[in-house]
Amino acid sequence: MHLLRKPVALALAAFAALFTGCTTPSQSGGSLKGVSRIYVAETIGATTLETTGATNAVHDAAVLALGVRGYVVVPTAGQADAVLRSSWRIRQSETNSSNIPVVSLSVSLFDKSGHRLFDTDSGSSIPTTFWNESRAAQETSGMLDRLTKAAVQQK
Repeated sequence: MHLLRKPVALALAAFAALFTGCTTPSQSGGSLKGVSRIYVAETIGATTLETTGATNAVHDAAVLALGVRGYVVVPTAGQADAVLRSSWRIRQSETNSSNIPVVSLSVSLFDKSGHRLFDTDSGSSIPTTFWNESRAAQETSGMLDRLTKAAVQQK
């Protein structure tokens, strides 16, 4: 039985790696049918140097990704059909002996009534030292790629 420990542990690790970072976006509470204009709110929860520096990258990448998907980003929430909110989730790692906090990024879209239309996150938390503007932009774009495209508006 002792000989099987290592292969079983490796198999379990490989299986878990398949699902690392996999999140299923939820679209609940309403439909994206009437949504064409989105306001991108400032990212909240930026309490470390790394996430503070990456916050602008999250915003800029969200604006770009929404435009690619056919949405119009507006300058105020009052002009929007929905609001895109993002937040950093920061916590201490139980497995990290250096006491470096681990971070993940979440993105949610809410309609005017406050119903959540879309929700996703960057997956597994990683140490803050691995977050930078490039990674934040890449994660944001990847998450918003899961958002359905805007419906073509009839004029």
